Amino acid sequence: MNKKLETIITGIYSLKSLEIDSVVDAIKLRRNQLHTLNAHSFKIGDTVFFRGRRNTLLEAKVRRIKIKYVLVETLDGTKWNVPGSHLSTEAVNA
Repeated sequence: MNKKLETIITGIYSLKSLEIDSVVDAIKLRRNQLHTLNAHSFKIGDTVFFRGRRNTLLEAKVRRIKIKYVLVETLDGTKWNVPGSHLSTEAVNA
């Protein structure tokens, strides 16, 4: 963990309830921004990979980019609504 993160976490322990609510709201807002950025990092026609049901690795083509989700179509024709943060351009077997 880096020094900046340690300082933030230490500071959180000294906050009151209302202050914690403000921090949680800020984190949710930032997470929404990141999801939107991730979704818009792809272009229609890109080949992407993601983990489907039962953790299977699926290959798909981007069909439509929504606000935080990306509509993709797998090789067998199934359409999935996937969060942009769950997609990658490389097949990762992790």
